[in-house]
Amino acid sequence: MYAFSEQYDESQDLLLVKQACAGSKAAVEQLIRFHQRFIYNVALKLVRDEDDAADLTQEVLIKVMTKLDQFEQKSSFRTWLYRIVMNHFLSSQRKKAEKLIHSFDELGVVVDELHNNEDMSAEERETYSEQIIDVRNKCMASTLLCLDRQQRIILILGGVFGLRSNVAAELLGLTPENFRKQLSRAKKDLFQFMDNKCGLINPNNPCRCHKKTKGFIKEGKVDPSTNRFTREALETIGEVVELKNHELDRLMEGKYLRLFTDQPYEKTNIGDKLIESLLFDKDIQALFWLN
Repeated sequence: MYAFSEQYDESQDLLLVKQACAGSKAAVEQLIRFHQRFIYNVALKLVRDEDDAADLTQEVLIKVMTKLDQFEQKSSFRTWLYRIVMNHFLSSQRKKAEKLIHSFDELGVVVDELHNNEDMSAEERETYSEQIIDVRNKCMASTLLCLDRQQRIILILGGVFGLRSNVAAELLGLTPENFRKQLSRAKKDLFQFMDNKCGLINPNNPCRCHKKTKGFIKEGKVDPSTNRFTREALETIGEVVELKNHELDRLMEGKYLRLFTDQPYEKTNIGDKLIESLLFDKDIQALFWLN
């Protein structure tokens, strides 16, 4: 099951909340397992760095678990939970990747100057195809960092994960109209940069993922012997979220958004470690009488 898929069952969450508040360790663990993957993937898009995303996920889940008894069912549990998540994301301290990239102008200088003179043969592109995709995904993540956090969250929810404007607006305390306006503005800023710099969007631009990759391999920043993932082994964002609500937008903007929705929907390697650390948190143990 996925956070905003049609398979979502509100009654299951409500039962788990009731059991957790009655002291069920298994219910607390199941709630964490059910929601942590979506939270982590949004955090990863927000801050780019895996360790920072894992820390954000743990922080916000501790906050959510300690507030379970405050859930009054005035909205769906999922909406209540993710509103806490988004508020925490927006108010948390800036992470290290956010401090490195401040604007599209700064990133544009890097794109123009870094490894554009390198090249790969067709054979090398095949050999290093996974590394090239990994570099492309990191570059896409860097473009998001050029937006301020509010814009970034709005683009991640509405443009990348395809949430309906009324759902995403409720999570952020906005009106649907305001959400759509801010989403349109964020897309415009991002797409303008991609038009001007990205070779995947405009073939006249010199930037190419394989050139950057070869340069990073030479510098030792990319290990050619290590594949972080294989395309067959991972789901993409576009495979696990509802995209049909934006079919018209995606026909017009698909060449841009596809680069983001084709990125891996991370399974994460933090699941068991995160759950263990949460369940041993003293505040959570005291709240749910866990032992």
